[in-house]
Amino acid sequence: MASIGIVGAGTAGLHLGLKLLAQNVAVTLYAEQDFAKVRASRLLNTVTHHSPTRERERELGVDFWSSPELAMNRCAIHVHGPQSFSLTGRLTEPGLCVDYRVYLPRLAEEFVARGGRLEVGPVDGEVLKTLAERHTLVVVATGRSGLTARFPRIPELSPHTKPPRLLFAAILDGVRMPEPACMQANLVPGQGEVFESQFITRQGRAPSVLIEGLPGSELAMLSTRKRDDDPAAFDALLLHFLQRFAPSTYERVDPAAFRVRGPLDFLQGAFTPVVRRPWAALGEGRFVMAVGDTHVTNDPIAGQGANATSASAFSLAASIVEALRAERPFDESFCRDAEARMWAASAPATDWTNALLQPPPPHVAELLFAGSRDPHIADAIIRAFMIPERILSACASPEASASFMAQATTPAPEMLAGSGAHAWEGTTPPRVHAH
Repeated sequence: MASIGIVGAGTAGLHLGLKLLAQNVAVTLYAEQDFAKVRASRLLNTVTHHSPTRERERELGVDFWSSPELAMNRCAIHVHGPQSFSLTGRLTEPGLCVDYRVYLPRLAEEFVARGGRLEVGPVDGEVLKTLAERHTLVVVATGRSGLTARFPRIPELSPHTKPPRLLFAAILDGVRMPEPACMQANLVPGQGEVFESQFITRQGRAPSVLIEGLPGSELAMLSTRKRDDDPAAFDALLLHFLQRFAPSTYERVDPAAFRVRGPLDFLQGAFTPVVRRPWAALGEGRFVMAVGDTHVTNDPIAGQGANATSASAFSLAASIVEALRAERPFDESFCRDAEARMWAASAPATDWTNALLQPPPPHVAELLFAGSRDPHIADAIIRAFMIPERILSACASPEASASFMAQATTPAPEMLAGSGAHAWEGTTPPRVHAH
């Protein structure tokens, strides 16, 4: 009987495993650590699952956080500079942020309950070869234990040679959450970006921040300064930066209660985004595939990492199931075909992420400014913003942006009621300066 081994139990591994189980394929998931340790670990990320990923979760039957009060129905974009402006749009399909210390163990439980096999322990190169003899195909969904090195970087798809941002993420106390729930994005020329979301934790909803500091900026200090040396001083610095660079968040702060929630509730770091070839030869005619962050690693600025990972996992699942039904070997030809399909699923998120890491061209700045003046355009921008294919199309050229705005200002009748946006009273589109 055919069986698939998946090394790594993050979103990519779990979504792939659950999708294959639904197609009656035997799957063994190899997790680096016990999920009790995952629950007690440091904050893993502050990712948002957007509507396409939430639809895949519903398809898998793992949409365990579907209560309407948990979702974020709005998003505000604040552009700072000499002529600052803001726009707020509504999402017809809300986004959701779940603490992965909650999310991953819950999906792993479901994987086992549905008949998947779970083994805990590290997998290095030698163990990988053993697993390849045990399974019909092995998929790597983790970069630990040196496994990433097996999958070479694709230079023409990997424009970054160093981290474009230095990162800090945290769950906060002392910040009143906006009602209705609303994501906040602050674009600060010369500094980077400050994002706020509402995060679902074991203790309920809580505010979270993701700060992306340009190398050499003041914001980058939050990635490099050790909070454990002086937590109070660190939290005071964070509050200072919120006051300067995220005033829409700062206005809801209780300074006396403000702090990073706990010693494990923050994350610091930096990495270089990269696209790798998602397959490698193991010898003796055997090949191993890569999926998720092992294949494509994106900066979190667009909030698309987990979403691209999930899309890629579903694409690979389809390729595997088709090959098994056709009794097609998992050879180099299969790997190349699966690679093309996975890249098609991942490329829009990568292209959109890389675009956001650069200063916006004038027509994109004008599009955002138009959204600050017209609630229909604001709604259209925000809805497209979460779907890379849509926003890339809207921003492709001045003509594409003009067409996008024209369509947005003639919405269907049912879309007209209840719109809201921060209005900008100026008459001249502001210049958005380079980061």
